[in-house]
Amino acid sequence: MNQDRVIHQEGDPTRSNHSIVDDFMYGSNVAQSHVTIRLGFLRKVYGILFSQLAFTSIVCIFIINSPGFQEILKENPWIMIFNFGVTFALLIGLMINRTNYPMNYYLLALFTFFESISVGLITSFYETWIVVQAFILTSLVVGSLTLYTFQTKRDFKAGGAILSSLLLLLIFGGLFQIFFQNEMMHTLLAILGAFVFSGFIVYDTQMIMKKLSPEEYILGVINLYLDIINLFLEILKILDSMKKN
Repeated sequence: MNQDRVIHQEGDPTRSNHSIVDDFMYGSNVAQSHVTIRLGFLRKVYGILFSQLAFTSIVCIFIINSPGFQEILKENPWIMIFNFGVTFALLIGLMINRTNYPMNYYLLALFTFFESISVGLITSFYETWIVVQAFILTSLVVGSLTLYTFQTKRDFKAGGAILSSLLLLLIFGGLFQIFFQNEMMHTLLAILGAFVFSGFIVYDTQMIMKKLSPEEYILGVINLYLDIINLFLEILKILDSMKKN
């Protein structure tokens, strides 16, 4: 930590004039920043997030309505494996370059593109009406949870460890399901997944304000985008299981 910055902050604890410039100092979080910076941060996060979700929706619609494109992808599974690999590599690159403008924007655009293809291919295996229902339900859940998080005074910081543990359980359950196919377990894992990612939406919505610095908005965008996409996919599984049963 920069010693001069510590001295500057602690030298006058009664200082009432809050400099906007100070808010951009490394280590400052959004919640403690000037209201102008907080609003600007939220506009960036949710503006970019909306653009990502809109683009992903368009890609899904295109793939669902393009049987020829679906066949190419389904007949060449290596494309999907390659796509996942590229997406993961881009995600790591984003973590490393999250504050490196404009590299972070370029990486985010590529990440969104490849992730959208993955989501589009997955949705192509389901009936269109089920996909539409999942989209509507996800929108309602995300909107409700976001409004609740911004209005509540409860601190969800302690929930991070619980959610991470449940996520690990979900991952191991998914690996088990690959080798031992079971419809009941598939449904239970989907319900658990929907619960976990709903929790992460609340947790990450609050933590982007309390843990991130104003220049780390890209990290906030990635967290929320992945939470929403995963919630959508889990709801899709639940609705499909309900239809089959």
